[in-house]
Amino acid sequence: MTKFVPPGFNEAEVLEGLRRAMGFGEPTRVEDKATFFLFATVSAGEVDSDSVGFDPTVRTTRTPTPVLVPCAVEYMDAAAQQETFGNVTASRLKITLLDPDYQQVEGFSYMTIGGGRYHYAKALPPVALGTIDVWTVLVTAEDER
Repeated sequence: MTKFVPPGFNEAEVLEGLRRAMGFGEPTRVEDKATFFLFATVSAGEVDSDSVGFDPTVRTTRTPTPVLVPCAVEYMDAAAQQETFGNVTASRLKITLLDPDYQQVEGFSYMTIGGGRYHYAKALPPVALGTIDVWTVLVTAEDER
């Protein structure tokens, strides 16, 4: 199935404009920007399909690989439901990514922004902006899980 391309739509210009707009809301210090961490499994020797080594004397390690991509971030302090043992709804971030950038971080384990650590919760189905898919990813605060 081919995508409908609106007359006069220039995908490269639109992507550049959207990334520029996303940049206006980004923190100025690199350590405060949204950084996504994907795990790369490193092992010596033979491994099975789950990257688990056959030799128990060889340690398999998982090293996080940081990836920075442009994104829009919205803080969602959900109205927590009060229970006798405390609040049960963690604060979340809503991350908006353009498809080329989402493809770079798809499957990330966690992300950091402004000194906080957030874990992947779910990705919502993409919506289209012309020929560009736009993804929304929800993450939850580590210290509120």
